[in-house]
Amino acid sequence: MNKRIVLSILAIAAIQGVSGSAVAGDLYTTPVAQTRNGITYLSGGIGESESIAMKEAARDYTLMLTFASQPTGSYLADVEVSIKDISGSPVLESLTGGPILLVQLALGQYRISAVSNGETVDKTVDIGDEHPLRVTLTWPEQPGQHERKEPGL
Repeated sequence: MNKRIVLSILAIAAIQGVSGSAVAGDLYTTPVAQTRNGITYLSGGIGESESIAMKEAARDYTLMLTFASQPTGSYLADVEVSIKDISGSPVLESLTGGPILLVQLALGQYRISAVSNGETVDKTVDIGDEHPLRVTLTWPEQPGQHERKEPGL
């Protein structure tokens, strides 16, 4: 966010007697959690403030998935995610609204299948006592996905 805007908001808050921390907390809004089949999850992380909010919210979830392309590390959204328990029963299916997906899963082993640009990445994870389990799923960068432009064009 532009520093000038943040400073203006803080100045207005000070004039109105509102603490800067209350205003700063409003700047980092977390997307609304959803529940499907008894599984609570949160998807988002677009933009710096939402990304910060998602990372702070991660402590309340057992699994944090991050989606990125290689080798640039560019974050990906609109990833189709399917999580199944070890017996193959579906636990959660979702289309992500950003590069971070937080999921509250019971302890155990799960199979994750994620699709971006028609390419599938599979991963098996073991949810234990350490929370959140942080997993980054990466895809090879697709031709033309991020074209380089010369400065000034």
